[in-house]
Amino acid sequence: MSLTLNPSAGGPTLATDVAGGEHYQITKLATGGAAEAFPVSVTNPLPTQHAPPLFWRVGFAEVGSGLQGLAANEMTLVQTGAGMAVNQTAGNLVITTGTTANSETVLRSNLAFRGSLLARYKAILSQRIANQTFRFELADLIGANLAYTINSATSVTVTFPTTNPFAANSVGQFVRLSTITGAAGIPGRYAIASVSGLTVTFTVAAWPATGTGTLTLYGHNWLANEYSGTTATNSSFDCQRRGWVSGNTTATISTTASPGHIGQIAFDVLAASYSDSLAASNTGYQWANRATRLENIPDEDAELHFFVVVQNGSTAPASSTTLTVGFLQVEDQGRNKVRITSSDPVGSHPQPVQIMGGTTAVTGTVTATVTGGTILPVTPTTTFTNSLATTNALLIKNTAGTLWSAVVSNTSASTRFLKLFNLTTAPTVGTSVPVFTVAVAAGATVLVNGGSNGIRFGTGISLAITGAAGDLDTTAIGAGEVKVSTTFT
Repeated sequence: MSLTLNPSAGGPTLATDVAGGEHYQITKLATGGAAEAFPVSVTNPLPTQHAPPLFWRVGFAEVGSGLQGLAANEMTLVQTGAGMAVNQTAGNLVITTGTTANSETVLRSNLAFRGSLLARYKAILSQRIANQTFRFELADLIGANLAYTINSATSVTVTFPTTNPFAANSVGQFVRLSTITGAAGIPGRYAIASVSGLTVTFTVAAWPATGTGTLTLYGHNWLANEYSGTTATNSSFDCQRRGWVSGNTTATISTTASPGHIGQIAFDVLAASYSDSLAASNTGYQWANRATRLENIPDEDAELHFFVVVQNGSTAPASSTTLTVGFLQVEDQGRNKVRITSSDPVGSHPQPVQIMGGTTAVTGTVTATVTGGTILPVTPTTTFTNSLATTNALLIKNTAGTLWSAVVSNTSASTRFLKLFNLTTAPTVGTSVPVFTVAVAAGATVLVNGGSNGIRFGTGISLAITGAAGDLDTTAIGAGEVKVSTTFT
């Protein structure tokens, strides 16, 4: 189609497309420098540039109270809790908790992240005591400086200025109420009790009976690692999707004591995982998987800010704790998935691969099934026993083991009896029952050969040497009459 502009005056004719009865001008693209024009075509495509993946990092190089320098540009100190302090010193963010009950400090990234990502931080805690919580989380911001009214000690209503993001079908979902001003409300994760117009009513606990003020709603969707309790090697990991969680997993971590650890939250939309590493340099692979989530994971389009939250409990902590944060970092993980039939490797469960050649170190317990080739045995331990003028009760190994061989010689004029026991201690001769007995004739030498699999003792290995065959015989033999060599693992 074409369209003539001002036809009565012989105006130009424009090429157009028609959609819904309307003419839309066809525009030709061209490339080139100044005074050049090369029409875009199959042989002369329009140049494009690939946008690099997002990488966001905040350090704390500048010194001073609150947030300084780059950190002040990239983050907002939303609230410093009563009795708490926030400073930057020696390249770190330092937050001291004080001992004021229900006090809360909140920092939030100005930038929001979405989709597959990797978040890291370094943290040191000067101590781990009761009634304190430290949380690093990626969470959506629902509204800040929202007006609230306390209805009772168990009910508070929040009002949105324009659009209410919640509806009647949101009842039961959980959201975090934070940075509470105007009344002594307790920050925490609370359930939606009802929704009406621009208001949302939450079921809370132990709030004042009345009061008004402002607060922040966040965390309808989140991924978080939380430090609470007294154990320096524990943290809690969980995720929430549209108000619903699975429940915290207690993760065993390196340690929050100095020099601290680096925590890592990996999120690829299908799964979330938490891993950590000691901050100290190491020549080996550093990261250890600590916890995973496969459900109640935020959706791909959830806009997640990086929050650092410090809270004292409703009971005042016994003393002040110092949180030292070395850095915060978020990296976009492009979801270039590699799938093999019936396998979808995600997070901390990668695709198994075959290692060709060389030697590979294995940490942990290895169970091997060998259908061919050569087994290189472990070098066994050997003990040598020369009989005393007793029943010769002797412990060989106090844990489960394998007896590979025993060589027994008897220089006396009578048969002697080597008795083997499945015990973790030396046998009580006359009470303990042997698992088997080896008779050694006068002047003879006997070889007990365990074969390729050895003789397995599931508890431990011990022996005795007596002058008669009965299981409970207590006949002592002469010194130096019997010599025993055992090899075991």
